[in-house]
Amino acid sequence: MPSASEFSIDPNQNVTIGGINVAENCSPNGINNAIRYVAAVVRDVSDKTPSANNSMPISGGAFTGDITRSTRGGYLHHAGSAQTDGRVFFVAEGSGRPAASEGAVVFYYS
Repeated sequence: MPSASEFSIDPNQNVTIGGINVAENCSPNGINNAIRYVAAVVRDVSDKTPSANNSMPISGGAFTGDITRSTRGGYLHHAGSAQTDGRVFFVAEGSGRPAASEGAVVFYYS
């Protein structure tokens, strides 16, 4: 299967592409076949790369539907814009509230 990992980042070292000779004075059909091979590599990489079309823009936006993640818990969500602190605290029962802004989440354990 075509793979981009066979290419060198030094263009001068890429004298074969998919086993096809593309060095100086190579056969013209070698160039045609090498271009086809590179096209297959590009398609393979494209198929393995997640689409960026559904990504959240850097400037922000809104997600719709359920947000899930594959590891380590859920996402923190505040209902109001005044809740600016997103920290989560786990403190022993009887302890005072940590110094935090509105929106901090405090769990007391015993």
